Amino acid sequence: MQRVQRTLSLRDKALLQLRKAIVIGRLEPGSLHSEQTIAARLGLSRTPIREALLQLAGEGLIVFLPNRGAQIVDLDATHLAQVLQFRAAIEGCGASRMAANPNPKRIAKLEAELKRQRAILRGGERLQWVDANTDFHTLLAEASENRLMIEAFGPLASHTKRLGYRMNHRTQRMQESLDEHSAIVDAIRRGDIDRARTMAEEHLYVTTVLMKQLFTDMGIGKKDGAEGSGLKKKRGRNAKSG
Repeated sequence: MQRVQRTLSLRDKALLQLRKAIVIGRLEPGSLHSEQTIAARLGLSRTPIREALLQLAGEGLIVFLPNRGAQIVDLDATHLAQVLQFRAAIEGCGASRMAANPNPKRIAKLEAELKRQRAILRGGERLQWVDANTDFHTLLAEASENRLMIEAFGPLASHTKRLGYRMNHRTQRMQESLDEHSAIVDAIRRGDIDRARTMAEEHLYVTTVLMKQLFTDMGIGKKDGAEGSGLKKKRGRNAKSG
């Protein structure tokens, strides 16, 4: 027998297109869209569009307004802080597990991602950086070896990728992120369990603080301090800033 060639369904194709449009901001936060309009733009029938929109609603990227259509969820500092807190638990777990049981193949993948990020930084490719950043963090999540954590990470990553397209407009932050990623990988490589977890969690704490400041500067949502994010800056005996 021959292997069955799997192809994306119309629903999955629509889902990928719509999720990307939301993440990069082509479908703007707060904008309202009907199934019919989206179907016409993508050249599909309304059925796969409806199914894709239901999935996006489950991920928290859209809400349905009765008799009006699907509205793209606004960026919200409090919600994103909670997302980052959840991610800190997942990625902190993954980083510490990798440090406890260093796997050469996994470490090689992380180092390859660092190399990729350095090349992107040299070229100033901001949009490519967001994808590379997500791929790095996905490796940390997968290292948790916790099925529930891994399944939860995907939708969480979509929310923070939306944030990434707005935060990484400065080369300085891209370099800071790379330094923080390097500190995580260094701790994992040396088998320092506490530092690996701390560096992973602290990286997301810094992101939370910068996100809230950015939202304040841009007038997105109400002003909200770092307190209440659920993330606290941790300084273990082996910890230092990334």
